[in-house]
Amino acid sequence: MSYPKKIKALRIKQPFGNFFVITIKANDLLELSFSDALRYDENQILRGSQRRLDEKGRVKEITDYINSEDLAFPNSIIIAANYNEEGFIEEDENLRWKFHSIDDILFEIEIPTTKKLAAIIDGQHRLNGFSNASNQRKNETDLLVSVYIDLPAPYQAYLFASINYNQKPVNKSLALEQFGYLTELTPPDSWSPELLSVFLTRKLNLDNESNFYNHIRVAPQNDEFLLEISPKEQDWLISTATVVDGILKLITSNPKRDSNRLNSFTVKQRKRNILDVDNTPLRKFYLDNNDVFIYKVIVNYFNAVNEVLFVHSKNNSFIKKTIGIQALFNVLKVLLAEKLEIDKNISFDYFKSFLENFKDIDFSDNFFTASGIGKSRIQNVILIKLGYKKINEIRKEEEKIDYERLTKVGP
Repeated sequence: MSYPKKIKALRIKQPFGNFFVITIKANDLLELSFSDALRYDENQILRGSQRRLDEKGRVKEITDYINSEDLAFPNSIIIAANYNEEGFIEEDENLRWKFHSIDDILFEIEIPTTKKLAAIIDGQHRLNGFSNASNQRKNETDLLVSVYIDLPAPYQAYLFASINYNQKPVNKSLALEQFGYLTELTPPDSWSPELLSVFLTRKLNLDNESNFYNHIRVAPQNDEFLLEISPKEQDWLISTATVVDGILKLITSNPKRDSNRLNSFTVKQRKRNILDVDNTPLRKFYLDNNDVFIYKVIVNYFNAVNEVLFVHSKNNSFIKKTIGIQALFNVLKVLLAEKLEIDKNISFDYFKSFLENFKDIDFSDNFFTASGIGKSRIQNVILIKLGYKKINEIRKEEEKIDYERLTKVGP
């Protein structure tokens, strides 16, 4: 496969979330994917990624079948695109899988590079059966693949458990509990950073005191697609993945490492305080089970964002789009790292006092494009206005004049 690669896709609309169906050569999918290890062991227990594939047993049997004359895999392999092997959503627009609409059903998925950004949700044994198959089979066999875009790991686990619950004699709730992704059956002090981030994201969407109230959907990080599913009376909508990833970066530097560590213990033994401290600003509060504090930080900050920036923003302002929310989470991370230990003030008024410094910036300016570059530019402009960055630190000389124009400060 030569890159960038464009593949035609059909969009499938379902209540859980929309996905895309493509066909791709087995060898190409092997190159692009990694096992996120959402699977059952021989005792029907859902295990984490520290467990290996059953290469000597099931995978070898599948390889023999693949090399036979009767090969047929009509059911799809399910993947989640745009998640890296560390557990974060990929933000680099030069690496992310993108999709472009041709009509209401037909789309085109663009895969820019060979970087492994496709987490296998279901079908890892089938796919890995091709690893030792003949080159002819690997290079010529088309596989049916269902692609979810920007689907957070806990939702991947839920989807996997839902699929396998209908095929195996296993209680779905027990399966999710074993993997650590069911808040109702697992004590909060055992929650991984991913699970806490999803829990807080759901709470933000249901809490009418939150700026995110009824503005979050399980959908790809694509503003045009989000606009399609947004009620007409809403002027902005954001994906679950955007908020989950923003919260994650406040409490962990490596979600996959933390999940693997927690999942190496039984459910009863699993406690957050077995994890190590890292350099994320709210890590200590996560390890201390102070979820109320973390939630208040996010609610107060984004409520201040709403009053200072959102209410008076233009309809085409980038600050309320995906890149704007991502940039605002990154700015929050900087603020917390710089000020939290000194002030330990997380009130609405405290955050508002910072945000007032850049309320006069026109975030609808064409300098802020709807891309990864736009996100960096929004973040840079805010940090320059706050005094955490200087214009002479901007690498691209041709952009400095725009930063000066938008921030009205010298280098």
